[in-house]
Amino acid sequence: MAQRRPGKKSGQRRRPRRRARPAAVEAPPAPEPAPNEPGLPAALQAALVRGLGAIAGNVSGRMAAAGGGVGLQIGKALLLSPEAGRMRREAGRYVRELRELAGLTVDELAEALEVSDHSLLAAVEKGTATLSFELILRLSSLLARNDPVPFIAKLTRTYNPVLWKLLESWGIGRIPLHLERERRFVNVYRARDAARELSDLAFDRVLAFTQAAFELALDLAAREEGISQPEGRKRTPRRRK
Repeated sequence: MAQRRPGKKSGQRRRPRRRARPAAVEAPPAPEPAPNEPGLPAALQAALVRGLGAIAGNVSGRMAAAGGGVGLQIGKALLLSPEAGRMRREAGRYVRELRELAGLTVDELAEALEVSDHSLLAAVEKGTATLSFELILRLSSLLARNDPVPFIAKLTRTYNPVLWKLLESWGIGRIPLHLERERRFVNVYRARDAARELSDLAFDRVLAFTQAAFELALDLAAREEGISQPEGRKRTPRRRK
């Protein structure tokens, strides 16, 4: 009589081994597109954009309630001036460059902005049409989401001069302008790779020379425009030995 092997039962099938499932690999988060130029923190940018949008809506409502005829006359005079035409053409080139940098056609940008008349954006890029403040905010979210404040400030000065003058009279319109100037000043350093390779001593010499040159140029420009400077900030000439 044949002996059965221990550990095996007659008529019992082997269960197929389950293959271990590979551990789920989490995909790395998609990197955010790097801005062309470093700007403000995202939270501050969003707060400024919301604030400008709320102020613009409030101002427009008050002007309409008070009788917008005067405001429209002033705005039309400003928009028809030769300087305004030059600014519109410059702003149109600026919008076209940003659109091309984003890889969008005029029709694609118009669809993203939900603008039914696609010829409006083409006319804006040629400098023959203007943009409402609402469209400026939409454009900033598409073409300048990494640094929207300078974009909004530039286009608002060009396309909505009445609103911009009112914001300037309140002191609010100067905020994005100052931030834009500070950004441009910092970019002078950031655009020079050689400055990062200097030793601390050499960098201090360059910084001292830059500060002296800036104070001299600022003093000359302030005198030309009749701007009085605080006593502590006036440049004191050095005595020659």
